Amino acid sequence: MPTSLDAVPIGSGPTDVDLYIKPDKFSDVFLSNRLDQGRARVLAASQRPVTPVAGAEPSKAAAWKTIPSWYLVATDDRTTGTENLRYMAKRAGSTTVEVDAPHAVMETDPGAVTDLILQAAHDSRPSLAKTGTSTRTVALGSASALAVAGGAALVLRARRSGSDA
Repeated sequence: MPTSLDAVPIGSGPTDVDLYIKPDKFSDVFLSNRLDQGRARVLAASQRPVTPVAGAEPSKAAAWKTIPSWYLVATDDRTTGTENLRYMAKRAGSTTVEVDAPHAVMETDPGAVTDLILQAAHDSRPSLAKTGTSTRTVALGSASALAVAGGAALVLRARRSGSDA
């Protein structure tokens, strides 16, 4: 077990533990010492644990295998490791952006995270086939939206003409 982690038993088995980053190591490991100590202490005290099994269990289906993905690689990630992040991004065929940031990039560089989300929102949209949505479903949904909009317009028009009387 890495020396920066505390294992807190939650059961009787050897893997029945919650792992926390030790408070005195948190700023270095999770934040690469990029936030003031007051904020780092608050984050250390409010961290959510992880179990050793979490990284070992295979997922049943990986979304990146069938839909486009975007990946932000923090080049100063001392938690997962920058090379591990690059490997995962490459394996997923992700559109990748690298940022000089720690593991908690959302804390130190929220603008970079926002920019990547906006890029993903504008760059691509999964095709209908990949999301399992049929053309008929889209047509019905569109017709429903038009009907609701039309109904709203009629109600507004009726209210306006009623207020004129």
